[in-house]
Amino acid sequence: MNVTIRGQTRHYRTVSFDAAHNAVLLIEQRLLPHEFKIVPTRDFRQTALAIKDMVVRGAGAIGATAAYGLAQGARAFRGRDLKKFSAHIETVFQTLKAARPTAVDPVNAMIALREIMRAYQTTANLAQSQQQLMQQAIDKLGQVES
Repeated sequence: MNVTIRGQTRHYRTVSFDAAHNAVLLIEQRLLPHEFKIVPTRDFRQTALAIKDMVVRGAGAIGATAAYGLAQGARAFRGRDLKKFSAHIETVFQTLKAARPTAVDPVNAMIALREIMRAYQTTANLAQSQQQLMQQAIDKLGQVES
């Protein structure tokens, strides 16, 4: 989406990720077209709330937001216990799924991401998987444009 503010036009993505802050960045859809604002969600619970409250709209954007939220939750996990990690991921998945319970795209996007995650689910690879999840999500699901 191209946005012009104070005479300057800049391209923005509907959904993106700030890896340095482990934050999902969303264009606040409820304010458009009268106001433009980027909303960062700092953890998977805030990301789920943004989906529920319709900060983000459109099937593809909601799916990408849920996938980023799942990766965000995975990156936030601390520890090396695979069972605890798996339980944490299930909690993150269910929290994001509940944000829009009848939507198919968020569930499909998160299932696709969990398939990527399964390739890394050994104790030795757990730390590596946390760092690689976001790039895998971006590569597999792509960036959503509006």
